[in-house]
Amino acid sequence: MGLETIVVAVGPTEERRVDQLTETVLDVVGTRDITIILYHAFTEAAFEDGIRRYNEDLANPPTPAEMTRRLESISQIIDELEEEELLYEVVSDIADPKDGILEAVADTGADMLFVGGRKRSTLGKALAGNTAHQVMMNASCPVVLVRQDIADVEG
Repeated sequence: MGLETIVVAVGPTEERRVDQLTETVLDVVGTRDITIILYHAFTEAAFEDGIRRYNEDLANPPTPAEMTRRLESISQIIDELEEEELLYEVVSDIADPKDGILEAVADTGADMLFVGGRKRSTLGKALAGNTAHQVMMNASCPVVLVRQDIADVEG
Protein backbone atom coordinates (compact mmCIF):
# COMPACT_ATOMS: atom_id res chain seq x y z
CA MET A 1 0.00 0.00 0.00
CA GLY A 2 1.40 3.39 -0.99
CA LEU A 3 0.99 6.79 0.52
CA GLU A 4 -2.35 8.42 -0.21
CA THR A 5 -2.75 10.90 2.65
CA ILE A 6 -0.23 12.51 4.94
CA VAL A 7 -0.78 14.88 7.85
CA VAL A 8 1.70 17.67 8.52
CA ALA A 9 1.26 18.94 12.07
CA VAL A 10 2.28 22.59 12.21
CA GLY A 11 2.72 24.05 15.68
CA PRO A 12 2.54 27.66 16.82
CA THR A 13 6.33 28.08 16.85
CA GLU A 14 7.17 26.27 13.62
CA GLU A 15 8.70 29.33 11.91
CA ARG A 16 12.24 28.23 12.80
CA ARG A 17 11.91 24.87 11.06
CA VAL A 18 9.21 25.50 8.45
CA ASP A 19 11.76 25.25 5.62
CA GLN A 20 13.04 21.90 6.92
CA LEU A 21 9.51 20.62 7.46
CA THR A 22 8.43 21.65 3.96
CA GLU A 23 11.57 20.26 2.33
CA THR A 24 11.14 16.91 4.11
CA VAL A 25 7.49 16.65 3.06
CA LEU A 26 8.36 17.52 -0.55
CA ASP A 27 11.18 14.94 -0.57
CA VAL A 28 8.79 12.20 0.55
CA VAL A 29 5.84 13.24 -1.61
CA GLY A 30 7.83 13.98 -4.77
CA THR A 31 5.46 14.16 -7.70
CA ARG A 32 3.07 11.49 -6.41
CA ASP A 33 -0.65 12.15 -6.15
CA ILE A 34 -0.85 12.40 -2.36
CA THR A 35 -3.25 14.52 -0.33
CA ILE A 36 -1.40 16.65 2.20
CA ILE A 37 -3.34 17.71 5.28
CA LEU A 38 -1.85 20.77 7.01
CA TYR A 39 -3.06 20.53 10.60
CA HIS A 40 -2.89 23.08 13.40
CA ALA A 41 -4.48 22.92 16.86
CA PHE A 42 -5.36 26.14 18.64
CA THR A 43 -5.76 26.30 22.37
CA GLU A 44 -8.89 28.21 23.32
CA ALA A 45 -6.76 31.13 24.53
CA ALA A 46 -4.65 31.22 21.34
CA PHE A 47 -7.74 31.16 19.13
CA GLU A 48 -9.33 34.02 21.07
CA ASP A 49 -6.05 35.94 20.93
CA GLY A 50 -5.97 35.50 17.15
CA ILE A 51 -9.53 36.77 16.84
CA ARG A 52 -8.59 39.91 18.77
CA ARG A 53 -5.31 40.35 16.89
CA TYR A 54 -7.10 40.33 13.54
CA ASN A 55 -10.01 42.45 14.82
CA GLU A 56 -12.53 39.73 14.03
CA ASP A 57 -16.10 39.74 15.29
CA LEU A 58 -16.25 37.68 18.49
CA ALA A 59 -19.93 36.99 17.86
CA ASN A 60 -19.22 35.58 14.40
CA PRO A 61 -15.59 34.41 14.45
CA PRO A 62 -13.80 32.80 11.52
CA THR A 63 -13.34 29.04 11.57
CA PRO A 64 -10.14 27.60 13.04
CA ALA A 65 -9.08 26.63 9.49
CA GLU A 66 -9.54 30.23 8.31
CA MET A 67 -7.42 31.46 11.22
CA THR A 68 -4.79 28.79 10.53
CA ARG A 69 -4.34 30.02 6.95
CA ARG A 70 -3.16 33.34 8.44
CA LEU A 71 -0.24 31.76 10.29
CA GLU A 72 3.08 32.59 8.66
CA SER A 73 4.34 29.01 8.80
CA ILE A 74 1.17 27.62 7.17
CA SER A 75 1.25 30.37 4.54
CA GLN A 76 4.86 29.49 3.65
CA ILE A 77 4.06 25.78 3.32
CA ILE A 78 0.99 26.53 1.19
CA ASP A 79 3.10 28.67 -1.15
CA GLU A 80 5.55 25.78 -1.66
CA LEU A 81 2.79 23.20 -2.17
CA GLU A 82 1.01 25.39 -4.70
CA GLU A 83 4.28 26.01 -6.53
CA GLU A 84 4.71 22.23 -6.82
CA GLU A 85 1.01 21.87 -7.79
CA LEU A 86 0.35 19.43 -4.93
CA LEU A 87 -3.04 18.72 -3.37
CA TYR A 88 -3.49 20.03 0.15
CA GLU A 89 -6.17 20.82 2.68
CA VAL A 90 -5.99 22.97 5.81
CA VAL A 91 -7.58 21.38 8.86
CA SER A 92 -7.69 22.96 12.29
CA ASP A 93 -9.40 22.55 15.64
CA ILE A 94 -9.55 24.14 19.02
CA ALA A 95 -8.02 21.28 20.98
CA ASP A 96 -5.10 20.03 22.98
CA PRO A 97 -2.35 19.75 20.33
CA LYS A 98 -1.55 16.09 21.00
CA ASP A 99 -5.18 15.04 20.98
CA GLY A 100 -5.96 17.18 17.93
CA ILE A 101 -3.07 15.75 15.91
CA LEU A 102 -3.98 12.16 16.77
CA GLU A 103 -7.62 12.84 15.90
CA ALA A 104 -6.64 14.40 12.56
CA VAL A 105 -4.58 11.32 11.75
CA ALA A 106 -7.49 9.03 12.62
CA ASP A 107 -10.14 11.15 10.86
CA THR A 108 -8.18 11.38 7.61
CA GLY A 109 -6.88 7.81 7.60
CA ALA A 110 -3.38 9.24 7.24
CA ASP A 111 -0.65 6.92 6.03
CA MET A 112 2.11 9.07 7.52
CA LEU A 113 2.46 11.98 9.95
CA PHE A 114 5.10 14.71 9.95
CA VAL A 115 5.78 16.64 13.16
CA GLY A 116 8.38 19.22 14.11
CA GLY A 117 10.58 18.76 17.14
CA ARG A 118 13.12 20.73 19.06
CA LYS A 119 15.78 20.01 21.60
CA ARG A 120 14.53 20.26 25.18
CA SER A 121 16.22 19.89 28.50
CA THR A 122 15.49 16.83 30.64
CA LEU A 123 13.75 19.07 33.17
CA GLY A 124 11.65 20.68 30.42
CA LYS A 125 10.55 17.26 29.19
CA ALA A 126 9.71 16.10 32.71
CA LEU A 127 7.70 19.21 33.60
CA ALA A 128 5.84 19.92 30.39
CA GLY A 129 6.06 16.71 28.43
CA ASN A 130 6.68 16.85 24.73
CA THR A 131 3.84 16.94 22.20
CA ALA A 132 5.98 15.43 19.42
CA HIS A 133 7.07 12.53 21.65
CA GLN A 134 3.53 11.86 22.87
CA VAL A 135 2.24 11.91 19.29
CA MET A 136 5.01 9.59 18.06
CA MET A 137 4.20 7.07 20.79
CA ASN A 138 0.44 7.10 20.14
CA ALA A 139 -0.02 7.68 16.39
CA SER A 140 -1.69 4.97 14.33
CA CYS A 141 0.70 5.53 11.41
CA PRO A 142 4.45 6.04 10.90
CA VAL A 143 5.72 9.41 12.15
CA VAL A 144 8.52 11.50 10.68
CA LEU A 145 10.11 13.84 13.24
CA VAL A 146 11.63 16.90 11.59
CA ARG A 147 14.09 18.25 14.08
CA GLN A 148 15.36 21.78 14.14
CA ASP A 149 18.94 22.05 12.84
CA ILE A 150 21.49 21.61 15.61
CA ALA A 151 23.18 24.85 14.53
CA ASP A 152 19.88 26.68 15.09
CA VAL A 153 19.48 25.17 18.56
CA GLU A 154 23.02 26.05 19.65
CA GLY A 155 22.99 29.52 18.01
